[in-house]
Amino acid sequence: MLHAIENENLICTIESNGAEIRSLKNKITGEEYIWQIKPSIWGSSSPILFPAIGKIKEDKVVYNGKDYNMPKHGIIRNNKQLLFQKHGVSKCSFTLNSSKETLKQYPFKFLFSVEFELANKHLVMTYNVENKDTVPIQLICGGHTAYACPLNENTKLSDYVIEFPKQLNLEASTLGASGLLSEYKREIKTNKNRLSLSDTLFNEDALIFPNIDCDWVRLRKKDEEKGIIVRFTDYPHLALWSKPLADYVCIEPWLGLPDSDNESTDITKKSTFKTLETGSRFSIAIETEIE
Repeated sequence: MLHAIENENLICTIESNGAEIRSLKNKITGEEYIWQIKPSIWGSSSPILFPAIGKIKEDKVVYNGKDYNMPKHGIIRNNKQLLFQKHGVSKCSFTLNSSKETLKQYPFKFLFSVEFELANKHLVMTYNVENKDTVPIQLICGGHTAYACPLNENTKLSDYVIEFPKQLNLEASTLGASGLLSEYKREIKTNKNRLSLSDTLFNEDALIFPNIDCDWVRLRKKDEEKGIIVRFTDYPHLALWSKPLADYVCIEPWLGLPDSDNESTDITKKSTFKTLETGSRFSIAIETEIE
């Protein structure tokens, strides 16, 4: 089911299945900022990544010697059990309580919610996690939103850039054939703090920038000063991804990283997972600004 929030500038539509953003439109011009799904290319538009990111080694996590089958990107994506709540015209939330079903995949009791709020020309998406277990829990989370890069006979993907706040020496980690994080690194060249998109940039899958020294990027056309700014304060990692030749780019702030071949399957020993103590709460946001 689709749910909409709006303000004087924007209208945002969210699918209750997985709480995926399906649309973010300018109410005056009708311009769409979120990629519109084409199943032949990719069947998602903005998956929520929790409590894992990417493929999990052996497709499972282990806790106290017991295996738990963990899907790629975790347990929120494609989950039909999220409870929707409207908070006025411009805000809503989706909530998942741990259950017998989640405990087959993730060994902890928790309360997860994602809030969407429009303010002026900003969409703020906030993840909230509460540890409801009697032991510390381990988790990571992240975004995976596909921003539209409209193409036509006069506009190519190479007409778009990702702009960073400053000049960075970028080296990207990559995913191997197994889907796990590999040891292979790619030097990514930028020009005056801008990374040009192209039809071949993502031929080797996502570009993953661990511990990147910035907290926002801008997607825009080369010949325009303004575009879409994605702000990700307190997220240490950033990934960029698209299907080759597709008319979108995913801007993905990550709290942790996908598993590598050397990663332990024991969830308490995963190197980039965050520990949340009993009774504690954790919140982190991703903000999309339409300039």
